[in-house]
Amino acid sequence: MVPEADAHAQPHWHAVDAVTPDRVRTPRSPVPAILVVLSGILLAVLVALVVGARLGSLTIAATLAVAGAWRATSSSGPVGLAIRSRGFDVFLCWSVASVIGVLALTAPGV
Repeated sequence: MVPEADAHAQPHWHAVDAVTPDRVRTPRSPVPAILVVLSGILLAVLVALVVGARLGSLTIAATLAVAGAWRATSSSGPVGLAIRSRGFDVFLCWSVASVIGVLALTAPGV
């Protein structure tokens, strides 16, 4: 026979669980990730205008590399940078950073 408490219990995977105070989480803000990437882009534009396009492009590549490293080392991924799986996000950021860096260093007349 099923005990009374177990007969009315919801399955663990049920989507409409009662929220207890110890399970309440405040949503994380995407603002830190947005600020880091936006400041990297603004810095790249400023460097490109003041110094040159080659160094500005390398700054964009560095911003992407930092975003990839942040995604790789963060426990759950910064909100705003976590889009797909961790491996895919890191691969995408680092591969695009590498391509932009190589193009910035090898493009003639930049």
